[in-house]
Amino acid sequence: MKEDQLIQLLNSLDDDLVEKEIDRLLEGVEIDMDAINKKAHQKLNNNDKKIKGKKRLLYVAAVCLFLLSITTIYANDISQAIKSFLNKTPIYSTIVDGEAYYLKESYPLNDNITIESIMVSEGNLEMEIVTELNFDDEVAPINIIAKDNSSTVYSVGGYGSFSEDNNKHFLSFMNETEKNYNITPFKEFTLNIAGNSYEISLEKAKSLDLNSKIYASNVTAKGLEGVNIGAKILEEREKLGIQLVASFEDEKLKLLKFGKPKEIKTSSTFENRGEDGLFSSGTSLVTDDLYVFDEIGNEYKLEIPENSKGHPVSIFETNAPKNKALTLKLPAITTFYEETVASLSFGIPNEGEVTLNQEIDLRIQKAIVKNVRRISPTSAEVKFQLNTGTNENINIRSFDLYSPDVKKMTSEFNGDDATMILEFTEGLTDINFEISYPQFVMNGNWSIDIK
Repeated sequence: MKEDQLIQLLNSLDDDLVEKEIDRLLEGVEIDMDAINKKAHQKLNNNDKKIKGKKRLLYVAAVCLFLLSITTIYANDISQAIKSFLNKTPIYSTIVDGEAYYLKESYPLNDNITIESIMVSEGNLEMEIVTELNFDDEVAPINIIAKDNSSTVYSVGGYGSFSEDNNKHFLSFMNETEKNYNITPFKEFTLNIAGNSYEISLEKAKSLDLNSKIYASNVTAKGLEGVNIGAKILEEREKLGIQLVASFEDEKLKLLKFGKPKEIKTSSTFENRGEDGLFSSGTSLVTDDLYVFDEIGNEYKLEIPENSKGHPVSIFETNAPKNKALTLKLPAITTFYEETVASLSFGIPNEGEVTLNQEIDLRIQKAIVKNVRRISPTSAEVKFQLNTGTNENINIRSFDLYSPDVKKMTSEFNGDDATMILEFTEGLTDINFEISYPQFVMNGNWSIDIK
């Protein structure tokens, strides 16, 4: 609608009705009215409008609404779900919370090593490199030192090679100085790799663009009221591009992956190798395919684009028709806490089995340590009952136990049960654990109408 048409419309309305309608449109929207009012009057003066009384006020209101038109398109949604996405920042194919920096293009360090991507946000530092060199013998050790915080060293906390390309390596970093994942976003840093040092500068990522339409889920499962799911159409792609967004009222809760896990059974191994450090491995998280549906029920699979970067992946492509009404179905998401959430202590019997029935509070779900059984002088079996809390839509997928007294631990989680085998030094009778990194499957059955 043009401004003169809007003015004409407002002039035809009762004063009280105009005021109520403006209040309704702006309900729940946080804006700087002083700045907008100033712009409106500047626009009025620039166009030499000689208007007094009611018509002048209506013109200012019209310009205010014009300036806010992009926002008020979805005024019904912005009060809750859309506002929860304000702190989200897209990087590559993922979305993180708050300030973030990234490498805009691949960066060859030398003839042997190329950096494909770097992204750093609060608590997260990832890098992808391509090299034909032997990683352990010729590339490592690798560390990063930010220019604005030279006293902190970030070292590789975990890495893996892509199965389709053994020369491509994914690295995740930890705070080596503090022995944790306290990572503060930075723009410039020194990279030490393969015996050489390189000075690198990153681009600052822009926050999620709320000026374009974001579609919010119209379904909220019981017990998941603090979870908001949204979708954005990406117009610039050859295929229809859809970016999913998730936000949580609990700011410490993180998204691990969109979609429902294919298998409920997971297993992992942890080993303390002394001077060689800690070693762990586990079941990878593979999820069912996601789909969008058109108005007559045809389904179209969401595909992860080739060369996607960043985790968890939030950008998908589909062969669904463009400019058509679609409904996106998201059965579940997997989330986690990237920190220690509880502690656990119990005695190990000299022989036989002891019933414990100790409750473990994992914040959004609970579990019970059922019993512990001595297997040998240097091993024991511990059994857990999972999902004992009241929220039936949140299931525990796994969690980590750590004790300096444990040399090796194998875990198996399967539905509502979990079993752990502990190996330790002979003579151990009492043990203390830290419980960390719990993963949860949230069965929300979200539905998003995209029009």
